[in-house]
Amino acid sequence: MSIQSARDFLQRIETDQPLQERLEAAADLEARRQIIRAAGFDFTLDEFKEATRELAAAAGRELTPEELQQVAGGSGGVGWGCSKKCPYHSPYM
Repeated sequence: MSIQSARDFLQRIETDQPLQERLEAAADLEARRQIIRAAGFDFTLDEFKEATRELAAAAGRELTPEELQQVAGGSGGVGWGCSKKCPYHSPYM
């Protein structure tokens, strides 16, 4: 598992419509995790959080505690890249 895998996932999910659709259609969290692994990604929730923090920093700002909670599985978008396109974010969780 690695942060780099999470970074790579965040890049790919932005442009890979079929992957987005498979994740959205998945029945539950475990099904989404299997899709992600089958797509060649392997990362933990902590690694994913770190990658999203890096993405926010690259966008010129830090995540608020509320945004971090959303990335970790809450609802709503954070508006800087992950917005509803990650495995730990609605509708993927």
